[in-house]
Amino acid sequence: MFDHSIGELISLGAVLGWTISALVFESAGKRIGSVPVNIIRLIMAALIISLINILRGITPWPQGIGMADTLWLLASGFVGFFLGDLLLFRSYLIIGSRMAMLMMSLSPPISAILDRVVFGTRLAPGDGAGMALTMAGVALAVSGKDRNKSAGKKTISTRNARWIGLLLAFGGAAGQSGGMILGKLGMSGHDPLGATFIRTFGGMAGFIPLILATGALGRVVKGVKDRPAMLRLGIGAFAGPVFGVSAILLAMRYSPAGVVSAITAIVPITIIVPSIIFLKDRVTLREVFGAVVAVAGVVVLIIT
Repeated sequence: MFDHSIGELISLGAVLGWTISALVFESAGKRIGSVPVNIIRLIMAALIISLINILRGITPWPQGIGMADTLWLLASGFVGFFLGDLLLFRSYLIIGSRMAMLMMSLSPPISAILDRVVFGTRLAPGDGAGMALTMAGVALAVSGKDRNKSAGKKTISTRNARWIGLLLAFGGAAGQSGGMILGKLGMSGHDPLGATFIRTFGGMAGFIPLILATGALGRVVKGVKDRPAMLRLGIGAFAGPVFGVSAILLAMRYSPAGVVSAITAIVPITIIVPSIIFLKDRVTLREVFGAVVAVAGVVVLIIT
């Protein structure tokens, strides 16, 4: 039980990291675009991990890691960092961020099912209750009226497009969950930072061909020259891909993937207050109540 709680507390650290990264990535994305943000953040994350591990006296690439574990981690990065994020960002343009985040709340049960199939992990009754409570809070908070004007202008309202957008967002949730499970397969006691270092190359292996094929290289180069954006990306790369993802991989040593995924699902909730302060967003009572319910679910997960 104590180890279980350690995993859930580490997951809360990941929530903090992803909350910070979401804020700064959003700000940087408004300046240079989402595709440049995606590839630059992965390159920065790899460089930051390299520096941290050199200062720790170890190599960025985990020593003694076998080919099988390396391939699992590369696949994890490709599925989570590339496919999952690519599908999610595309869904924003079709159904808007609010509905996309609602679909992302399906990631915890997907993770739990995959964890059960791949590793045979069983959830305790308290874990199931905590997951359900957390997901209910997230769903409640993100299902209110979307006041994001920019997203509203880009939203396509036709029925077919809506279904395509929902499927893309579901793919984003599945990508996040699949990346977590593949990462768990490749961890095998390796250093979490080293494992994340390998995962960044899996993500870059997807984005680099995409950027070259779509002619987005010029936008990436232009983004690198934008100092304010690069500063924000540096902060976000450390908080999210480095600290947040490494914390997730470490947390899954102690807790089931479904539980870890449920806790990290509260990022759309924890970002409410910072977004009000820094991005001048407005908040509704529905979002506040959803936050309370989601946090209650996290408490249940930790104490059971």
